[in-house]
Amino acid sequence: MIKKVAILGSGGVSKAMAADLVLKGLEVNMCNARVSVNFKPLLERKEIDLDDRRKDIDGIRNTAKLNKVTTDFEEAVKGVDYIMITVPATAHKLYFDSVMPYLENGQTVFIWPGNFGALLFAKILKEKGIKKDVVLAESDTVPVPSRSLSPCEVKIVCDCIRFWAATLPAKNADKVVNDLKPLYPAAEPAENVMATSLSNPNTSVHPIATLLNAGWIDTLRENFYLYQTGTTYSIAKGIKAVYNEMQNVANAMGVQVLQYPEHTFWERSTIMGAYYKAPFDSESAVASASGPPSMKDRYISEDVPYGMVPIVLIGRQFDVPTPIMDAVINIASVINETDYWQEGRSLEELGIAGLSRDELLKVAENGF
Repeated sequence: MIKKVAILGSGGVSKAMAADLVLKGLEVNMCNARVSVNFKPLLERKEIDLDDRRKDIDGIRNTAKLNKVTTDFEEAVKGVDYIMITVPATAHKLYFDSVMPYLENGQTVFIWPGNFGALLFAKILKEKGIKKDVVLAESDTVPVPSRSLSPCEVKIVCDCIRFWAATLPAKNADKVVNDLKPLYPAAEPAENVMATSLSNPNTSVHPIATLLNAGWIDTLRENFYLYQTGTTYSIAKGIKAVYNEMQNVANAMGVQVLQYPEHTFWERSTIMGAYYKAPFDSESAVASASGPPSMKDRYISEDVPYGMVPIVLIGRQFDVPTPIMDAVINIASVINETDYWQEGRSLEELGIAGLSRDELLKVAENGF
């Protein structure tokens, strides 16, 4: 049973997960790498106001009192059962390096969502010579879809009804899922960490839909709604094409990815709404999410280099063509004047460059 957790990060998901777990009876520490403008009020107050829309469309409001709020990683993770890393993939290395010296035997490090994070964590552990009896875990998505309202206030917009969890070594997946079930009943075990990283819906949806709406985003900024007004039939066809390419890469590896009912590709919320529910009109609960306000938003700056690029590179390793994803990466690089091929998560960085299918699956099952 999970009793004590550390949440690393302070964004919307971090605050939503922290507040939710406190209200479920857990002792929660929260740690951010620095005292940012948005983290300082939380550091001082040590409380989060949660507006929970999972059971009531008007929201159920509660205040969660955190056990610790700090920038000291050693203080944050000492004695906890689970370390939840809930930062964008752009910050993975910073947080991985910061927490590794303080890992304790028996802990589980969970990366929400993975974006190949478990593989990267395992490789860095090996390179640093850190030998701890820890389980690495990751998911394909987050269990608390949320929006930050202020430094000390967050809204959970709907309920996740299905997500995958995988572990390194893969044999620990059932145990981790059993740990999570009392907190997140939607958890299901995935075969390995390649399955979770390839199944992140953000990769299929965000980059291509954002690019095809570039004109509207530049014009409307904060008033743009990708799902509500930006997902048309034409754009949905692009999303389906990206998903199909991703599935072809997975098939070449012999890995199963999360499947979606066909009709969900043609809804306003696309596949994002497939495994979320709300008290009323789940489609609108997802589709009403605002953003992205800029072409440099995480929908591009995170989901292209850390989600799409490694999938395309794996595809090349196994001679799987990915012309749509190639085009998305190239156009996104032009628009943002950033070489996402170079900035992206490389196979060398993940330790899987040049591996055969069997060798890659062995790493995904057992680590390095």
